[in-house]
Amino acid sequence: MKLFYSLICLIFLSNIVFASSLRGLDGYQEHKIDAVKNARSHNNMGNIYFDEKNYNAALKEYEIAYNLTKNTQAGAPYIYNMARCMIILGNYKQAQYIIEQAIKKDCINMVYYAALVDCYVAQKTYEKELQKHMSDNKNPYNRIIAGLIYLKTNRKTEAKIIFDEFVNDNPDMIISDDVRLILRNL
Repeated sequence: MKLFYSLICLIFLSNIVFASSLRGLDGYQEHKIDAVKNARSHNNMGNIYFDEKNYNAALKEYEIAYNLTKNTQAGAPYIYNMARCMIILGNYKQAQYIIEQAIKKDCINMVYYAALVDCYVAQKTYEKELQKHMSDNKNPYNRIIAGLIYLKTNRKTEAKIIFDEFVNDNPDMIISDDVRLILRNL
């Protein structure tokens, strides 16, 4: 009987020790995954692969990063990075689509517009796209795209006119500073 009580006391004490050790693990709280932090890690891994010219592996890492943040503005750089890989791999149509998605998430990044125009030029659809963007006056960003098309196709005078009009019509837009920089370099 003494052995039985000793065994019960030993089990009871071991339960107390086990429970107090669990309290040290954030009081039984679940460990939550930080999607944004993980997305950054995958993006960084994608950057390493990109620098090593392993574009397919980089693309996969960027896709994972985007999937972790796709419902937020934070996903825009990740899908832009996906597009960079696709451009290098020669998949301009898919890159164009992805860059358009990045622009929907972050419309003030001039780099996205420049990459979009690169896709138009590579696909030789820039004249059609130029007409489309010049005819739509509702969206001021269309002027940026038109100006970049003119610039990429070596029509600097037209580019300067379009960019100048954009800055005059939209002086307080954040992206206007980037357009002013382009104008200074023309």
